[in-house]
Amino acid sequence: MPAPAAQQRAPVFGVRTWIFTGLAISACLLAITARSFWIDECYTARLAQQPTLQAMWHLLREIKGSDPQMPLYIVWIWSCEKFTGASEPALRAVNVLWFAPALVALAAAFAGNRRLQGAILLAIICSPFAWYYLNEARSYTMQFSTSLILFAAVAHWWRSENAPTSAEHGWVLGFATALVCLCGSSLLAMVLAATPILLALVVLPRKRLASLVKKFWPVWAATLVALVLLGFYYLWTLHTGDRGTDVATTDWKNLAFIGYELGGFAGLGPGRLEIRSGDVHVFKAHAFGLIIYGILVTSLAGLAILELRQRLGVKKLAAMIIAAALPAGLLLAASAVSHFRILGRHYSALLPVVVFLLGLGVASAWRRSAMGRVFVLLFFTFYLGSAVELRLAARHEKDNYRAAAIVARAALAAGKSVWWNADPNAAIYYRVPLAKTGPAENGSALWVIHSTAESLAGGQPPNMIVASRRDVYDERGALTDYLAREHFHTATNFMAFTIWERGAD
Repeated sequence: MPAPAAQQRAPVFGVRTWIFTGLAISACLLAITARSFWIDECYTARLAQQPTLQAMWHLLREIKGSDPQMPLYIVWIWSCEKFTGASEPALRAVNVLWFAPALVALAAAFAGNRRLQGAILLAIICSPFAWYYLNEARSYTMQFSTSLILFAAVAHWWRSENAPTSAEHGWVLGFATALVCLCGSSLLAMVLAATPILLALVVLPRKRLASLVKKFWPVWAATLVALVLLGFYYLWTLHTGDRGTDVATTDWKNLAFIGYELGGFAGLGPGRLEIRSGDVHVFKAHAFGLIIYGILVTSLAGLAILELRQRLGVKKLAAMIIAAALPAGLLLAASAVSHFRILGRHYSALLPVVVFLLGLGVASAWRRSAMGRVFVLLFFTFYLGSAVELRLAARHEKDNYRAAAIVARAALAAGKSVWWNADPNAAIYYRVPLAKTGPAENGSALWVIHSTAESLAGGQPPNMIVASRRDVYDERGALTDYLAREHFHTATNFMAFTIWERGAD
């Protein structure tokens, strides 16, 4: 889809770019909150708080899980904490440093087509997926932002195939840097990093590819070395047993949720804890909005596919679909075989595909007729509404570890005995002292997790039990039985938490 020569000379940093930059910053300010960290964010915060890289590495090896498989992100967030501190908004706000360059790259790539440029930029600025993960101190914003830069570079080379290769230094360095950062953000992202590479091989003319490789071979060679080193590092982490949670496995529901989240449906539906129940009936109360939005987003995606078919032909379009789907399919198959639960956030690097399709569909509908413009306005009403719901609706709040910790600390200060049936790293971050074995020392909560009836038998029952997700921390149901047997009652609830107190004898 090369742009005419006159369009290619359109200014990159014009008034429109600054307007969209302002909108992007506004979206970040609206999306990022000071709410409690949830489990994974507490892991991030604890690593970031370590005084030295050596201390951080020792804790990383102790925590295990998937965190060792996010090497560049962990080093990045550790470095940022030394300037910003480790508060909730501080560790989330550094996501803007990834998001802003991605928006500039997109604006530059489509500077020659004002309508398409505006549509794609609005599609990412209003994205419910982007809003949700901008507000999370994890690697997902880093992933979709670097992936946006990669797709922007491919789009630029595609739309300006006759431009002199000597003028591509900035795009080549940006592509190489973004590729290494994406691959270093997580092991799963390294698999999906193949998508923009495959798309470049499909859409760029052989002559254009050859000239880019020949002219900038030192950059590509250095990039290859970095990727090989990352590959060996990931193999080592797998050898040492590092991997994500095995609380659940991948099935058709996970596949549906990936499309549901990437497509921007999440804010219009039930909260995640409701969805985790596995009962599809939780969607009934939200069915009307989800169906209307589904019609809108499917129609726009269909328009985008028709537009690509007209411009590229059936064969090249099929090749593009295969290039986008192949890495995603391999990742899904690997998760099923390894019994790892794959979720929408693990496909963050594919957000540019969704954004491009939506943007192309919006531009096509807007161009066609007045009704098409009404259709676009209705789409953005639901699309942005979904993002705002994720930000404001109580059902979409994350695990409230901060509130649970405040209650636990107050009980300990009053001399009460407390059991902590939740994540230990979150307890440490929120300053709840834990005793992991034996009777809790004075002023400490006893960490109770994966209990059995035998492990809970005997001894004096505590005054309070702070319990989080049953499917994660009480999968055998032993603590649930203990609560009933010892006559505990619900004192209060927070998101993903129940505070239990023992009734009078």
